[in-house]
Amino acid sequence: MKRNDADFDAGRPSPESLAAGGENVNLEDPRLVMTLLEADQVVAAKRQSRFGPRKLSFAVRVMLWGLRAYVVVMLVLVVVSVVRAIHPAP
Repeated sequence: MKRNDADFDAGRPSPESLAAGGENVNLEDPRLVMTLLEADQVVAAKRQSRFGPRKLSFAVRVMLWGLRAYVVVMLVLVVVSVVRAIHPAP
């Protein structure tokens, strides 16, 4: 079943009404925080939340390189098969 955002937010006050009221302000709600920030603050906050490259273990790196080699070998086999199918041997 597809979730509707209106159904999800039913019964919850809007961030604008919370910010205007000043009481019962929950700064853990990211929607409220985003409404309170200026545009340049939003951009700066999004830049800080980006994730860098993950540190992979040796075993995972070996497995990834093995998969890369497997893909290259399979591509060569497919190209050879296609060439042989187009130009059959006499």
